[in-house]
Amino acid sequence: MSKTGGIWSKSFLVLALCILVSCTSTGVQTNVDTTGPSAQQVLTYKGPKARIAVASFKCKAAKCSGQIGAGIADMLATALFRTGRFIVLERGEGLEAIQKELALGQSGYVRPGAAPQPGQMEGADILVVGAITAFEPEASGFGAGGVVVPFKVPLIGGVKVKKKEAYIAADLRLIDVRTGRVINATSVEGKASSWNVGGIGGGIFGDVGLGGGLEVYRNTPMEKAVRVMLYNAVQAISQLVPENYYRWGEGTQGFNKPPVTPKPAAAPTTQPSGGVVPSGAIQGGASTFRPGSKVLFAEDFSGYNIGDIPKSLLIRKGQVEVAAFSGKKWLRALSGNVEAIKKIDLPENFAVEWSVYFSGHYIGLGHAMFLGYPRDPNRPDVFHWASDWEYPKWSGQWIKTIKLKPKMIHHFAVQQKDGMIRIFADGHLIYKEPVGGGIVGAKLPNRDAVSFGIWGENPSEGRECLITDIKITAY
Repeated sequence: MSKTGGIWSKSFLVLALCILVSCTSTGVQTNVDTTGPSAQQVLTYKGPKARIAVASFKCKAAKCSGQIGAGIADMLATALFRTGRFIVLERGEGLEAIQKELALGQSGYVRPGAAPQPGQMEGADILVVGAITAFEPEASGFGAGGVVVPFKVPLIGGVKVKKKEAYIAADLRLIDVRTGRVINATSVEGKASSWNVGGIGGGIFGDVGLGGGLEVYRNTPMEKAVRVMLYNAVQAISQLVPENYYRWGEGTQGFNKPPVTPKPAAAPTTQPSGGVVPSGAIQGGASTFRPGSKVLFAEDFSGYNIGDIPKSLLIRKGQVEVAAFSGKKWLRALSGNVEAIKKIDLPENFAVEWSVYFSGHYIGLGHAMFLGYPRDPNRPDVFHWASDWEYPKWSGQWIKTIKLKPKMIHHFAVQQKDGMIRIFADGHLIYKEPVGGGIVGAKLPNRDAVSFGIWGENPSEGRECLITDIKITAY
């Protein structure tokens, strides 16, 4: 064989080796242990949204640092936002910046009226918690030295052919923020490979640069692997979030809708307006209710942080929290038959006020205000209204002078004054009777407390009952 023929034969073998190895490799591999919507379905989604936040990922892999965990969390939050399926709440560095801005607004340095107000931030329903369980910039290949072609080729020299493959995997948990329960969990991974030809040939296929942060993996298999994993994570989360969490945005029910600015009140009519749209203001005709001049107790929950359990009321049963809605803070029923009690000795002439909001028309979702301690809501001295009722009840009797609707803020007052019981709804007198008419034996046994009961709520299904603006005054 001629020298020239030998050179070309060896060159051919090198080329064949490269082709053979490249044909047995896959440039990008993906895997996720659950099924989900397609990429097109995710990106074109136009329905109700779920409120979600992403916590910083913990690094549990040897080659993963905390900086990488934070970077993965930021990328996932951005990816979830771009799907259109989620309202993404900031929980990273942006939240710290927001807190500083709020603190600045309350410091007195910001012009009055221009400062952001605390207590207006939305809360997430679901928190994504992640842990990076594998992080391998070079997960597999042909050894540190690569594959050495066992001959010298003129013009190319000693050529090393090496496969570089990157691999990343993460465990995800979806946590209901309200209860702390894990509602779903899954694992996602991404894998990507490229080829590197050492020596002079390295300029053809490039090389992988290793470093401690995501930025150093730009334009490398590791970047590809990370993006593949995030794609799988978005698909998995979209599929694993229960359907009843997708309840925010246009076309949804209850206080999931954005607040609507109320229109100016119309001239008084003979028929009450029946409440206001959820904006926090009370809209109605001419108000005939006047509270007492001495405030015995007032609670609008503004002194609590969102998520707190209020201490001004005795929560004898059920679970509650303070929630923000429509520019106010509220007592929000979470589970169980809630009993919230204020022990107080009521005088002869007094009034009890409160505001109520039901998120929709649900059978069995109701509330009551008890003069005294909680008991059968059909007993005397109890104002009782459920979300599926047109009319409220007092002492077990229907009050048919007004029709009430859920998804509106209604303000109620029960007044005992000058020997009469009067009941008001949205500023209008809707019922009255002599004090003895609703009291067994014409006595006043239920004047040692004011209590509120809530039942039938289930926030995970959108069944919400909120109470605020509780006030007890004396005349």
